Parts: sequence; C-alpha cells; structure tokens
Amino acid sequence: MNKIKDFFKNKIYRNNILIFILLPILIELVIEILNRGSVIKGFKFMFTSPFVFFCNTMFIFVSISIGLLTRRRVFYVAFVSSIWLIAGIVNRILLMVRVTPFNANDLKLIDAAVAIVDQYFTPFLVSLTMIGLILLVLVIVMLFLKGPKISYKINYWKNIVLVGIGFIVCVLSTNVALDTGALVTKFPNLTIGYNKYGFVYCFGAGLFNSGVKKPSDYSKDKIDSIIDANDNNAEDNEVKLNEVEKKPNIIFLQLESFFDINKATDIKFSSDPIPYFNQLKKEYSSGFLNVYNVGYGTCNTEFEIMTSMNLDDFGPGEIPYKTVLKSATCESTAFNLKEYGYSTHAMHNNDATFYTRKSVFPHLGYDTFTSIEYMNVEEYTPEGWAKDKVLTDEIIKTLKSTDGPDYIYTISVQGHGSYPTSKVIEDPVIKVESGVDDEGRKNAIEYYANQIHEMDEFIKELTEALSNCGEDTILVMYGDHLPGLGFSEKDLSNGSLYQTEYIIWNNFGLQKNDRDLETFQLAPRLLKELGMNSGVINRYHQQHLDEDEDDEEYKDYLSGLQNLEYDILYGDQLVYSGVSPYSPTDMTMGVEEIEITKIEPVTDGDTEYVEIKGKNFTKFSKVFVNGDKRDTEFIDTSTLRIKYSGLQSLDSFVVSQVDKDSGYVVGSTKECLYYGQ
Repeated sequence: MNKIKDFFKNKIYRNNILIFILLPILIELVIEILNRGSVIKGFKFMFTSPFVFFCNTMFIFVSISIGLLTRRRVFYVAFVSSIWLIAGIVNRILLMVRVTPFNANDLKLIDAAVAIVDQYFTPFLVSLTMIGLILLVLVIVMLFLKGPKISYKINYWKNIVLVGIGFIVCVLSTNVALDTGALVTKFPNLTIGYNKYGFVYCFGAGLFNSGVKKPSDYSKDKIDSIIDANDNNAEDNEVKLNEVEKKPNIIFLQLESFFDINKATDIKFSSDPIPYFNQLKKEYSSGFLNVYNVGYGTCNTEFEIMTSMNLDDFGPGEIPYKTVLKSATCESTAFNLKEYGYSTHAMHNNDATFYTRKSVFPHLGYDTFTSIEYMNVEEYTPEGWAKDKVLTDEIIKTLKSTDGPDYIYTISVQGHGSYPTSKVIEDPVIKVESGVDDEGRKNAIEYYANQIHEMDEFIKELTEALSNCGEDTILVMYGDHLPGLGFSEKDLSNGSLYQTEYIIWNNFGLQKNDRDLETFQLAPRLLKELGMNSGVINRYHQQHLDEDEDDEEYKDYLSGLQNLEYDILYGDQLVYSGVSPYSPTDMTMGVEEIEITKIEPVTDGDTEYVEIKGKNFTKFSKVFVNGDKRDTEFIDTSTLRIKYSGLQSLDSFVVSQVDKDSGYVVGSTKECLYYGQ
C-alpha cells in the first residue's frame, strides 16, 4: 500500500499526469458538445470518430503540456484551458446567430463585429458578457499573482521530452489522418466540415491555411495550355472587343439574406412575401445559385461574383477582402467591362468601411463607390439597417452621371439579421399563419418575411424605374446567402441551405435561358450572352460553362481555374507574361461632388451659429473647423449648421463624410476659408 501511495504521490501528482491527459480530453468533449449543441452528439462524435477526436485532443494536449515547463502550472493550465473553452463558447454563439461556425478569419473581422454587436445582442447580454470576461481576467490575474507554484525541483529535460513526444504524436497522427482521408485540408462547407472533423482541427486549418495552394501541376506549360485554349475559343467565336455592338447598362443587385421563404415547406404565410420576384422568375432567365455560407459571408459571395474565382480554392473560411485583396489587384468584371468603355461603380447602403470595402474596391476596378455616408436615408428597419428603397434613386442617379454604359455592383442591406424574437412590427403585412410553434421563432420569421416583402417592393420599383430610364439595361439580382433562422435542409423544398436564386431581368428582350450556376459562373454566363470575352478568367469560364459537374472534364475545369487563381494572385503571373495589366483605380466616393459654396455667421437669440452652404450634404456630413470636428446639425442637402462663436477671417472649414460607428472619415470636401462678410 505504501508503494501504491508513493506512486500516486510522486509520479501522478508531481508530474500532473492525470491533469495533462484527462483535461485535454474533457475540454475537447465540451467543445464538441458546444459545436453540435447536444451532449449526445458530442459523445457520439467521440465514440464514432475516435481517431479524429484523438487528433483534435492532441492539439489541446500540446498547448497545455507546455505547462510542464513552468512553476506556475495552475495559472498556465487555467489560462490555456480558458482560451479553448471561450473559443468553443464563441463558436456556439455564432452558430446560433449566423449558422456558420467560428473560424480563424473571424479574428480579422473584430472591427466589423463590434460595429454591429448591438444589432445581434441586447445591451443586457453585452453587459453580462463583458462582466463575465472581466471576472475571468481577474481570476486569471489572481492565479498568476497568488496561485500556487511548483515547490519541488522540475526535471526540465524529462518534461521537454514529454512535450516533444506529444508534439510528434500530434504531427504524426494528423499526417496519418490526412493521408487516410480521416481529415482533409479543404472543406468547402464550414458547417459540415466542423461537424465531421471537429472544431479544433478546422479552426487550426483556417489559422494556418490561407490563400490558394500551389497546384501540383502548376507550370508555364500548364498556364500556356490554358491560354492557348482560351485564345482558340475566342477566335472560333470571332469575338473582338471592338465588335460588340450592344453595350447595355449592367447592374448586379446583391440582396442581403434574400431567398424564397416559401421553400420552407411547413410554414404557411398569409400571402406570398415576394410575389414580384416569383413572377419575374417565370418571365426572365433564372435558376439556383450555389453560395458559400448561411447567415453571414456577404463579402465572399460578392468576391466570387466580382472576380469569378472559386472560394473553395482558398483557405477554410478565408475572407479574401481581409487577406490577399488588401494589397493585390486582380481581374474582375469591373476591369473586364472597362475594356468595352464602361464606367464602373459600387454601391452599398451601409458603411463604406464594412468588410474594408473602401480599401478593396479600387483593387477590383471601381471608379466610384457610393456608400451610406453619401446617401440620404429616410427609413430604417426596426433593427437599424437602412431600407433598400433608397437604392432606386441612387442607381438612377449613377446611370445619369455618365454618358456611356455603366456597370453598377449594388449591395443591399435591409434583410440583414439579427431577427428579433419579440414582436417589433405591430401590424405586419405578412403573417405566419401556421408551421411555427415557438413564439420567439415565429416573431423572427415573421419579421424576416416582412423585410423581404419590402425588398420585393423595392425590386418592383427599381425595375419600373429602369424600364423608363431610356437606356438598355440588365439587372442581375440574387440573394447572397440564406438568413440565420435555424432552417435545416429537411425544412426546405430544394433540400439545400446553400442555394439562393438569381434572375437576369432586362428591358430589351434577352431570350429566357434557365440554368443553375455556381456563384463564380454568374458574370461569365451573362457576358458570354452579350458576346463579351475580355479577361482570362472570364474567357476560361465561358469555354467550360456547359460542362456537367459529374463529368471528369469538370474536375479538369476546376483544376485549371485553381491554376489561374494561384498564378494571378500568388504565383509568377505567367498568364500576363509576368506583369499584371491591372492597377488600383483612383476611386472617388459618391457620384455627386460634395462642396462648400458659402459660410455664413448666424445669430439666434443669444446663440451664435455658423451655417455652411453647399451641395449634396447628407446626415453623415460633419463640419471640421481648423481641423477640429464640430457637432453638426443637418438642415438639408444644401445647409449644415454648427454652434460657433468668434468666427475669424481665414478660419478653415471642411465638410467630411464620417462613419457613424467608428468616426472614420470616408471622404472630405476641399478646404474653404472664411474671408469675412
């Protein structure tokens, strides 16, 4: 008995074997229970996929085992364990809010998340979360300052060997899993990937795997063969840039979280939420569009539409706007249409800085960008998103701003979550009549149905305005992803959470041609119909649009696309003989210049004001005097007012468009000096 006691005291206790072996297993189990939202499913993953579970556990073990090398073991183990558990909790929260799990690239979106946190969580929950985090930090700090230290001599060499063995086992087991297919490096659908391969592995894959992996067959000969096939295809069709006769305006309208909710088979509404959209499907080219995410990921849908690149070829959950496109310039529909004399515009009734669009859009070829800071929005949803109806006038204004054809990429926002579980619309036009028992979920679905109903009315208003604009115009409209409303595939008649629908409306009689498409095929499909083949990637898609995804040629098609993507963004740009033909545009904000025309001192009673007269002011216009921002009252589009006493000659006035959340200056007028009365 004494020997047994001595073994547990000196071997187990001193080396913390039980803690360092059992704790990673427990943490991994808790994380997977949170990942699946079910205790039973967490244990099922543990016992039905033991090797994958082991690989995930080894990542946690390695991170915790480093504690064997420090005297502050309790502090270290508590600190690392807290990080893992917080990551698991964040993953569960995001799965509930947006359906798609927490991935490494979300860490690059902290700024965007902070800007909209109040639209997903109540102030009480935000405060509770902050209090919880503060308490956790205090506990960790106390453990560091007051926590127990190892009092006996640490055998560092032995512990280094133990940590090293754990690391080697982790690497070997992961490589074996990859070689046998138990784990993969590429999983197009994050939610399915996280369920199949575990949170820890998938999060790590996103952390260390970004960009387009160099294809095994990448070479000059491979790129040359793709270019030769493209050029031969262009010659066969006898299409030249200057021979395209019809150059209609081309408008892409990306509708936030928009889909035909009638496809939720068990839910009955008082009337069709989107009758006009469903009518257009019968009259114009349409089909399903395979998108990447559920509940979020707007910028990744637009990335595929704008560039015709396949997001599956990038790192898991990667957001190219936050990685490669921060510095790289690449082929896009905007750049391609510039070759045909198009002016190129982007438009979004939300902040210019959201998803860093203001910085990225010049790299995608846009001449102008009209964000919400350059719009006078009169109506917002109960959740604080600008209603899409403001976009109609902005689109028409943009078309009138140039003499030639226009390409406008419009990103709507009205359908954005979250969707309130309390009743916020007193007398909704669209009511949920049956199929939803939970009152909170019923309220959320009813709220969403009424938002897309208003978006449907906006689409009708926009198509009527375009019909009367006097110019040939194409409007390509589609949803960027499904809303985060907790639907499963069995709830939907089409059986997929990753399909929205598109329609190609036009006012000059294009022939109806229905087909389902990948997101990255939509622009090439349209340009092919118009006889426009500029751009290497555009031409490549047009050559392969008719291939069936079940055929072997389709795999070769996707492989060739990956070669082009790698070459253009990360490789030697062999496709351009080593020198890219694209450079960032000198993009301007808005299509109407904001300017100051006059500065007038005004006295109202005992208060001295200064009125700034000018053109095209919005509610986001703020007056800066001698470099200092002043509280600004928006009177109308030609008048701003500030409280200001002691106005002096040569005082400097600038009007800037300012982001409401961050205070970031999106754009400014020229300086105007006050010269006195």
